[in-house]
Amino acid sequence: MTATSSAGAPVLVSGANGFTGRFVCRELQRRDIPFIALLRPGRDSAWLSSQQISVRFADLNNPSELAAALQGCRALLNVASIGFGAVPSILQACEAVGVSRAVFVSTTAIFTKLNAGSKAVRLAAEADIQASGLNWTILRPTMIYGTPADRNMIRLLQWLERWPLLPIFGTGRSLQQPVHVTDVAWAVVEVLDQTASYGRAFNISGGAPLTYNEVVQVAAGALGKQARLLHLPAALIIRILQFTERFGLKLPIKAEQIQRLNEHKAFDHQDAAEVFGFSPISFSQGIQQEVNLYRDGADGLSLSAPWN
Repeated sequence: MTATSSAGAPVLVSGANGFTGRFVCRELQRRDIPFIALLRPGRDSAWLSSQQISVRFADLNNPSELAAALQGCRALLNVASIGFGAVPSILQACEAVGVSRAVFVSTTAIFTKLNAGSKAVRLAAEADIQASGLNWTILRPTMIYGTPADRNMIRLLQWLERWPLLPIFGTGRSLQQPVHVTDVAWAVVEVLDQTASYGRAFNISGGAPLTYNEVVQVAAGALGKQARLLHLPAALIIRILQFTERFGLKLPIKAEQIQRLNEHKAFDHQDAAEVFGFSPISFSQGIQQEVNLYRDGADGLSLSAPWN
């Protein structure tokens, strides 16, 4: 099931120059949906210009600037993070110019049991969105991966490419469900004109949960390598790191990162499947694509959701 867009007024895309945002732009182009990219003043627009994408500039925390950028647009795709406190300004701007349709990209990280600083901001942002008068949809991706620009899986691949032994803090049995960036971009654009998604929040996760140990082994297999895993006691290392962090010492890894690694991060996406046909690719397929891009030195922006 693919939503169709009426011709005419464009969609405004915030975060269009980011990792996920560029794939959203590609998906909009693929569907011939008119859109305008929104950038913060002073940001480099070279990539967008090279793709013949129209650009407007506004600070998301400045309602008047944002309202001016929204003029003539029929909807907002807010791919920019909602974790920086700009949602009240966005809602105010949408109301000021009469833009009633908005899709917001949040994250399943709001479900963490850790006292992360960004959690409260994101929860407050989602509450404000849900209390607004907009026809809103919230999408909550799990960890997004898919190309060497993802800042997530590429680090694991680079390590496995160079070293035969991978230290893992903990048992490695925590569940992970990374989602491919093309699946996220497809979902963002697909729900745009899906009225059944109005006033709903959806988890956007990968094909099936895997333990972290399995994630490593599948990634190593995509590289044509075997990984040896060295499991280290997480609790002890967390305490040591917390002690050093109290003194302001900066180390390559933080205690919170290890705690996050040992949290289960598997999220059901059945609602998204039923409402708008979300059907993500498997991690084995997605990570093989990323390995191929990594070795070819390609950015992957020509990729699209494979079932379309």
